[in-house]
Amino acid sequence: MAQAEPFDLTEAHTPRARSMLARRLADIVGLPSSRITPRERWIVADLLHDLLRASDKDLRQRVAQRLATLGEAPHRLLRMLAIDEFEVAQPILEECTALTDFDLLEIVQSGTLQHRMVVARRERISETVAAALAAYGETPVVERLLKNHTAVLAAPSIDHLVSAAADEASYARLLIRRSELRPAQAFRLFWGCPHAERLQILERFAVDRTILIDAAEDVFPVAREEGWSDPMVRRILRYIDRRQRNREAIELSPFDSLESAIESLRVSGPRDDIMREIATLAGIDLGLLTHMAADLAGEPIAVLCKATGLKWDSYMSLWKGLRRPDSEDMVEEARHVYDMLSVEKAQTVLRYWNLSTQDDKR
Repeated sequence: MAQAEPFDLTEAHTPRARSMLARRLADIVGLPSSRITPRERWIVADLLHDLLRASDKDLRQRVAQRLATLGEAPHRLLRMLAIDEFEVAQPILEECTALTDFDLLEIVQSGTLQHRMVVARRERISETVAAALAAYGETPVVERLLKNHTAVLAAPSIDHLVSAAADEASYARLLIRRSELRPAQAFRLFWGCPHAERLQILERFAVDRTILIDAAEDVFPVAREEGWSDPMVRRILRYIDRRQRNREAIELSPFDSLESAIESLRVSGPRDDIMREIATLAGIDLGLLTHMAADLAGEPIAVLCKATGLKWDSYMSLWKGLRRPDSEDMVEEARHVYDMLSVEKAQTVLRYWNLSTQDDKR
């Protein structure tokens, strides 16, 4: 533990007797455990606590600087100083390692934006404290928290910030770099991102399903024998299956193929019946296709085309059929996504989106 250093109070703002008493009490509080019992430290800390409550800012600030480096200062005294005016609290917030999660939560709840900014950059912030900081929704605090890679963010905090990223574009760029971000969260985050961040998400999370396909290969015939009666098995195997297109639906469709349905869309525009057929033949929920059609860029449609084995000409037909703007930049960005993804990786992304769309309906 840090050894007590002489406590220097030379400012004239505080009466001499009070300065001297504060110096003596602070020196005692800072004594090592070998020289003072816990009960003695608590008693002295209570006296110093009462003295500081009735003292001016200058004295409180000097005591805070003195106690900030101590490892055994009583928490009641530390908390009082840590939620004081920021100039008083700053050394405690920045240097004091004795603050517990309970102390930090009180500081987050009772302090100002400046207090929370300093807490957000502390080393090894726990999930509990990080969640409290994120819940306030203060953009500078959240940005600093996301940049702090020693902080630990729980899944609910990431979920909360992924949702908040729809209104705060800076969150997405920082969230993508977090190790806690999971595929389902990343693919949900995708929709509110610009092209550069979308590419990062795809590069990091669009993986193939080879290990799943190999492991579940003998489950498919058993599920068929049971008539696909287990909805959860059917749902998961639908995610794993090598095939993306709905082969059975083609027998009932007025179109010869998915390509044919897209060509019809190009001619007639986004009619509801054709959109429904495209979704069915592509093996996705109509809500997902509608969401893709409403997206302001072409990357989601590029994922759909690659996942279903469509050629680039079909992408252009689908793009025109949806009556999207004739933008070279958008088409070029979409082509980059189309070329960078393998069929299996594109299927992984598409199926995550589809499962999310189905879950939203429940």
